[in-house]
Amino acid sequence: MHQPPIPGIFRKGPRTLPRTPWSRVETVSPAPGICRESCVLLSLEGGSNGSFSRSLVLAALAASASVSSSLAVVVVGSAPSGLAARAEFALINATTLEVKLKNISTSVPVGFSNSDQLLTGVSWAFPGAQQITAGTVLIAPGSKSENFSTGAYVAGDNVSGEWGFGNAAQSGLLANFITTLQAGSTPFSNVNLDGPSNLNGPQGGLATNIPLVPLGGLGAITDEIVTTLTLSSPLTSLNFLTTGLVRFEFGSDAAFITVPTPASAAMLVVASGMLVAGRRRLV
Repeated sequence: MHQPPIPGIFRKGPRTLPRTPWSRVETVSPAPGICRESCVLLSLEGGSNGSFSRSLVLAALAASASVSSSLAVVVVGSAPSGLAARAEFALINATTLEVKLKNISTSVPVGFSNSDQLLTGVSWAFPGAQQITAGTVLIAPGSKSENFSTGAYVAGDNVSGEWGFGNAAQSGLLANFITTLQAGSTPFSNVNLDGPSNLNGPQGGLATNIPLVPLGGLGAITDEIVTTLTLSSPLTSLNFLTTGLVRFEFGSDAAFITVPTPASAAMLVVASGMLVAGRRRLV
């Protein structure tokens, strides 16, 4: 028996979380050939220690329940201090993952330095044996470099030498990650554009479009990169991102925002199962 879509949750085209007092809702536009009807947004506001309001789980249920083999997922994390980041994950094919990473902070904690304000990485944990083996990092449309020692770089320019990847959890980072920091990471490229030849994060990290703290000559990108990752084995879905963790890092251990917290993630899974079961009873 055909079941009509639930208004505001299950429908064709872009999908959003239902509007609630707790969530910042954004539209995920279908990407031709990639997203189609499998896009979902997970937009959760994190606390200063990476936590977020329990009420946000309710807003996220629609995302978790509506994903059936997601090929694109957007995760937004923010803290009361004003720190915020956005990561858009998209499967180009089974072994190619695109990650767009952007600093969307509106303010920073008191005492933050020019380097602390930079978004220096995002991490997650693949559901199986997948690992990042290589990739490229480009400056996103509308973004540019700031204070790079070898010149000025704009949208589409390759900045892979300023970023790296890893597949083993580091201080504060989950198992798989991209970062400007050197510890546990492998540079995407040996072409150096700013400073020493090795990774030297926070240098090269992401500032907001107009930096919230004067950079003072520190190399940075304002405010988004597009990373294309090569995976060691096939990945058929991004569902794991809607029930697992995604963690953003600012500076060098200056701040982390985790979306969602482990306890809330468990609540999300349980409640999502109840919602799906309820839908089946309607059939």
